[in-house]
Amino acid sequence: MQPYNLTFLKWYILPSEFSVTSVVTIALCILSSFLISILLIPEIIKVAHAYNVLDTPDFERKIHRYKVPSFGGLAIFTGCIVSTLVWAISFHINNIQYLLGALFVILIVGFRDDLIPLRASIKLLGQFIAATMIIYFGDIRFESLHGFLGITEVNLVLSYTITLFTIIVITNAFNLIDGINGLAGTVALIVFGFYGGWFYLHANYSMTIVCFSLIGAVTGFLMYNYNSQIFMGDTGSLLIGFLASATTIIFINENSLQNSSMFQFSNPITVASSVLVYPLFDTLRVFMIRISQKRSPFSADRNHIHHLFLNLGFSHLQATFSICVFNLLFLGLACYADGFLNDNLLVPILVTSMSGLVFILKKVIYWRSFSFRRKVFALAREKKY
Repeated sequence: MQPYNLTFLKWYILPSEFSVTSVVTIALCILSSFLISILLIPEIIKVAHAYNVLDTPDFERKIHRYKVPSFGGLAIFTGCIVSTLVWAISFHINNIQYLLGALFVILIVGFRDDLIPLRASIKLLGQFIAATMIIYFGDIRFESLHGFLGITEVNLVLSYTITLFTIIVITNAFNLIDGINGLAGTVALIVFGFYGGWFYLHANYSMTIVCFSLIGAVTGFLMYNYNSQIFMGDTGSLLIGFLASATTIIFINENSLQNSSMFQFSNPITVASSVLVYPLFDTLRVFMIRISQKRSPFSADRNHIHHLFLNLGFSHLQATFSICVFNLLFLGLACYADGFLNDNLLVPILVTSMSGLVFILKKVIYWRSFSFRRKVFALAREKKY
């Protein structure tokens, strides 16, 4: 066992492949996707209002009070895809055409659901088709589990099964956390900022371009989403979730390669779990609550962690940034602990820590509510006598 781990210090060192040209290309990639997104969104808002294609509040599970366009995902998709196609030619392209093709399938499913809601089974079918494209044709699948649960190398059937399950879970996790202004988009900046930086340091420039193209497009969207002018809808959340699942699989696989790169992680599953800790844990939590109540895990409710923050009196932005700070904290701790703990210890620690934080949050809400009821009761007694 190593007495200390200095993995986090690796990020201050530039790779040997570093060049001014690659940095400029990445900067232009971010800028172009940002401009496409931020210029498209006002037009999408105008068209949505003109044709009255708006997301209507139902005052039960939806938090917004007014009708809002929910097609921001179109701008995110366009900015990400155009920027990727333009700037990826500067680097070696490694079969990302299958990934981009799968994203078109996700676009169709998400856009159709934003126009006219689809049944959960139809949405899952679309995700299954997109997942099959990248698993079978793009060969984006798990090759090793790094000893997690005692599993190292995996055979083809197990590889396909675990990969498909992972894609479906992460894709829907982002779809489920998209409940308050800026949350899914800001979490996406953390996820793809980390992955994009790692892929650059690991000299995988095609995936670097994909990640930073999405960052630029999401940043442009957030300029309008933070103040509720537009939502990303299923088009955006499914797109981000699907791309996050693919990049997670590629990240874990590249960390299993036998080379001397100083930027490899010993426990990539834990690191990937910490990058996605909020969407994964929140999804697991609400699914368990719904199943225990004998409801469909895909049924809507107000049991998400961001609802707990709102119950404490946080604004949308305060809740979003509080959640993202915790997400970054867990990511930092996972990177630090990478050298002296393994996945079989770190993943349970991650889940237990998140459970503890949610438990504390619920207790704070309970005591605030209890205190408020006591004050109301005391005032009622004073008026009575």
